[in-house]
Amino acid sequence: MTANGAYKLNQIIQDAAKHGELVIFVGAGASMLCGSPDWRGFANQVVNALAKASKLTFLEAEQLRGLGDARRTLSIALTLAKEHGVFIDYDKILHPPKPDAAGAELYELLSSFRPVFVTTNYDKWLDDAGVDELATEPAAESESTPVEGPKRRPKYYLREHLTPDRLTERGAVIHLHGSYLEPSSMVVSLKDYISHYADERVQSFLSNMFRNYTVLFVGYGLAELEVLDHIVRSNESLTKGAAKERHFLLYAHRTTESVQTEFMEHFFRDQCGVQVIPYCIDSKGYQELVEVFKAWSTELDVRDPTILDIQAHLDRCVTKPTPDNRGAAMRLVQKHPELAAYLINSLKEVAWFNDLDTAGYFNAEHSPGVRVFETDQGTMYQADGWPALRYLEVIAGHVSGEYATRVADIVRSVSAETQIRGLDNWRTWWSLATILSQLPLEVITESDITMTRSWLTGRFDTNMVGMDLGQKLLPRLLDSSEPDHWRLALLLADALLTLKLPEGKA
Repeated sequence: MTANGAYKLNQIIQDAAKHGELVIFVGAGASMLCGSPDWRGFANQVVNALAKASKLTFLEAEQLRGLGDARRTLSIALTLAKEHGVFIDYDKILHPPKPDAAGAELYELLSSFRPVFVTTNYDKWLDDAGVDELATEPAAESESTPVEGPKRRPKYYLREHLTPDRLTERGAVIHLHGSYLEPSSMVVSLKDYISHYADERVQSFLSNMFRNYTVLFVGYGLAELEVLDHIVRSNESLTKGAAKERHFLLYAHRTTESVQTEFMEHFFRDQCGVQVIPYCIDSKGYQELVEVFKAWSTELDVRDPTILDIQAHLDRCVTKPTPDNRGAAMRLVQKHPELAAYLINSLKEVAWFNDLDTAGYFNAEHSPGVRVFETDQGTMYQADGWPALRYLEVIAGHVSGEYATRVADIVRSVSAETQIRGLDNWRTWWSLATILSQLPLEVITESDITMTRSWLTGRFDTNMVGMDLGQKLLPRLLDSSEPDHWRLALLLADALLTLKLPEGKA
């Protein structure tokens, strides 16, 4: 806070917001401003539900509530509820009929910034806060087309949703510990926590977030050691003895706690690389958090990630092509089709083949044609390349079994479709020849050799097609010990020696 009482926004947070690299991490303290219970209140209400269903006596309920650790009480109570088939109304427990004014205002403010939200809360306040994002108005020439209705912000709460591409989805809400909408997703018990944070998807998500984003913690005390572990591991400056603050924690304090607050600032800075942003609650209590975001409302300019930022995300997925990262990359290029070529051109591993195939990138209808330009020098032709085929060129020599069979089928389909449409793209013919020449010989048929004749007799120069077939495929067929392959070699030699007449000659 500055001398005149106004809260000033840190420049690092401002810059992260403008580059689409700000994540606001929301904890239980924010939801409590809406009237949601703390851990103790949550646990007590579940115990009350068991007592009301006559599954606990008065003494049992009293002693269960009296356990020192609220999360332990909650874990035991939820286990008993499951054993006795007692329905727990999480919606009613977590959400008062009407949120308190301070909490509602806080969530409205947070929602107006539209960053990516990550939360350990199970409730709906982030999901429902703020104005719906309206569909774009129809263009004048399509006024008869009905406008789509309001769209709610995307929310994710299953473990399989914890992938790095979600962090590029501005306005998304990511429930790290699950949601009341799917009780089985809620991370509550000790066993849940251990299982959750041991999951590779969760670890990868947290590592990616803390390594590549600036995280602002709101209403969250950083009590989970698992989260702290990833914060520390992601900050290389901590291991070099000169801690560099990368993340920020809004910290409520009283003026009587100035010394303690200073200790906390040192702890989070030196041990975690987290800068504490204190706000005084002497006057308004925890509602002062609303004043912080009011003061920031004109300074916090959150924007979508740039194309370069998204390319960086794709690069990280390519570097470590786990199933989750591959899925994340495919979703990113689905949302940003202009980056599909960038992704595919960077791929060199067979692991991506099924993902690309399922997404339809090898479908024959994508086969490019030849563009014609009239210039001062006469008619010019430009053959467009096809990144998907270039990827197949890279992996063709490394596939076998079902993969090889499928690649061969793609070559046949593309060749047939290209001929039907009369595209005659020499770059396509060259790619197909390069791919076919590297495939296992057992998937190559007599009809495939016959197919190459159309590649060799196209309208344009096909020297490179002949070179690949003659220098790569033909020797392999001749060196084989299989007589059938020798027969294919003779057919290919005949195709390579076919006389190609000049254009216009019969």
